[in-house]
Amino acid sequence: MLALRWNVSPKSLQRWRSEKRGPPYFKLVSKAVRYAVDDIVAYEQQQRRGMREDAPLPPLRPRVESQVVADLATPAEPEPERYTLSEAIALIAQYGSLASAEAAVLEKRDDTQG
Repeated sequence: MLALRWNVSPKSLQRWRSEKRGPPYFKLVSKAVRYAVDDIVAYEQQQRRGMREDAPLPPLRPRVESQVVADLATPAEPEPERYTLSEAIALIAQYGSLASAEAAVLEKRDDTQG
């Protein structure tokens, strides 16, 4: 998230840590790197250039664009069923086409659930 906030790549943050640049950080047992919010804000305050001292810093959580929210609100279409070549040939031989086979499978699934 910090990389998104600062519009830099995670690799840049990794490089900065190795160069002893940037805000203080800590590593969890899983080797995940974390930054304290207070340290991020303090570092941003130190790095201000060309801004008034009383100018507000950007919010800690990045704003989510309305398009992204709309995309999240609509459920994603299920990924189409994938078949091996031998499975596809067997289904075509049995049902005449993959579309017919999938329709039959969906019908059976609806019957068992409904």
